[in-house]
Amino acid sequence: SGVLWPMPITLDVSEAFAEDIRAGQSIALRDQEGVILAILDVSDIWTPDKEREAEKVFGSTDQAHPAVDYLFNRAGNVYVGGKIRGLEPPTFYDFKLLRDTPSELRGRFRKLGWRKVVAFQTRNPLHRAHQELTFRAAREVDAILLIQPVVGLTKPGDIDHFTRVRCYEHVLEQYPEQTTTLSLLNLAMRMAGPREALWHALIRKNYGCTHFIVGRDHAGPGNDSNGNPFYGPYDAQDLFKEHEDEMGISMVPFKMMVYVENKAEYMPADATGPQDKVLNLSGTEFRRRLREGLDIPEWFSYPKVVEELRHAYPPKDKQGFTVFFTGLSGSGKSTVANALMVKLMEEGSRPVTLLDGDVVRKNLSSELTFSKEHRDLNIQRIGYVASEITKNGGIAICAPIAPYSATRRQVREMISPLGGFLEVHVSTPIEICEARDRKGLYAKARAGLIKGFTGIDDPYEVPENPELDINTGELSADLAAHRVLLTLEKMGYIK
Repeated sequence: SGVLWPMPITLDVSEAFAEDIRAGQSIALRDQEGVILAILDVSDIWTPDKEREAEKVFGSTDQAHPAVDYLFNRAGNVYVGGKIRGLEPPTFYDFKLLRDTPSELRGRFRKLGWRKVVAFQTRNPLHRAHQELTFRAAREVDAILLIQPVVGLTKPGDIDHFTRVRCYEHVLEQYPEQTTTLSLLNLAMRMAGPREALWHALIRKNYGCTHFIVGRDHAGPGNDSNGNPFYGPYDAQDLFKEHEDEMGISMVPFKMMVYVENKAEYMPADATGPQDKVLNLSGTEFRRRLREGLDIPEWFSYPKVVEELRHAYPPKDKQGFTVFFTGLSGSGKSTVANALMVKLMEEGSRPVTLLDGDVVRKNLSSELTFSKEHRDLNIQRIGYVASEITKNGGIAICAPIAPYSATRRQVREMISPLGGFLEVHVSTPIEICEARDRKGLYAKARAGLIKGFTGIDDPYEVPENPELDINTGELSADLAAHRVLLTLEKMGYIK
C-alpha cells in the first residue's frame, strides 16, 4: 500500500504443516491453552529467502544477533500470509490494571484531556538517570509521560518482566502527580535497532502518543561476532528524522544523563564542565554488584528498586545451581555425584537433588529406548527438572552419559539464565571404564548383544569447554568431589 512499516510480521510454519494447507483455507490461531484468538484467511504460502530477510531487516546475517539466530535456527522454513479476523484478545492474569488496548489508552488520554503524550520504551529496570531523563524529555515538549515497557519477548538474559514491573511501580512514585502513567506493551522485540525504533514509534502512535523518546543505540542487541556494535549509536535517531513527517509522531532525542557529585544532581552529559566530578556506574558493574551482594549507591538507583532486584536476583551464594556430570558408562560419574551430594548436604545451604542416569531412566523415562532421539529426550527431561530445581534455589546434580554436544548445549541454555551451571567432564579413559564394567555392558556390546552402545558403536562427543575435567582413574571419588566443591567455591556459588 506504500504505508511505512519497517518490521515484517510473519507466521512461520514447518514444511510438514505447510504441505496440508492451500490459499483460500483458514487457520485457527490459538494460545497455549488451545483457545482460538483469531482466524487467518490464507492468501499466500511461500518459502522466504532468510539470508536476504536478515540482511534487509537486521542489517546482518551474523547469528550473534538474537533475531538472526531465531530466524535461522528456530523459525519455520515456510511463511503463511493473509488477513486476520480477531475473535478475542489474549488473556493475561498479571498486572491487569496496567494492560491497555490502543483504544483504551487513547480513551484515557481523551478523558483526561491529555493532548500531548511522550512515550518511553524500555526493557530494563529504571534507575535515577532514567527517571531524570524521561521527566526532562516530557517537560521539554510540555507533554504527559507514558512509560510503556515491553513485557513480551526481549533480549536473552534480560530481567523478567514481573520483577521489572514491580520496579517501575516504585519509580512511578518519584514523578510529580498527574504527570506520568504506566502501561504495559505485550510485544516480541526483534532488537533490530533503527528499524525497530520506527516500529516502536508507529505502535505508540496507534496508542495515542504524539512524541517518542529515541535513545542511544535504541533496541540494539550489543556486539557482533567480531566485537563490533551491530548499529551505530545514533543510527536510530538518524533514520527516525528521515521518516518523522511520514510517520506523524515526533522524536524526542535521548539525552545522556550523568550524576555530578559536586552539584549532587543529574545533568545532561554535554552540560558538565571540567570542574565537575562525574560519577558513573555501568550496567555491567551494577549487575556485578547485584550478583555479589555489594553496595549500590543511592545516587544510582532507588532503594526500593534495588531491594526488588536483590530479592529476584540474589547473590550467587544464594542462587540455585546445577552440576552436570557427563562421561562414559563406568567412568565414575555416579560415584562422584553421590560423594558430592553428601558433601553439599553436609554444607547445608540449599536442598540437594541427585538426578542419576539410571534413576531417571527408571522414574522419568522408563518408556524410552536408547535411540538417539530418545537419548536426547531423556537428557532434555533431566535438564528440565534440573532447571526447575535451580530456578527455585536448590542444587541439582545430574549424572547421565549425555554423549551429544548439541543436547548438552540445550541443557546449559535452559539452566544458565536461572542460576549456576557447572559442566564436569568425567574423562576416565574407556580402557578403565571397560575394566570396571560392573554391569557387563561393555562385554555385551563387544559381543554384539547391545547395539548403539556409547564408546563402542555409538560416538561420545567430548565436551569442548567444560568448567571442570576429572579422571577417576587418577582421583578417588572423595578427591574428585572435593575438586568440584573448590570449583563451585571459586565460581561464588558456595562459601
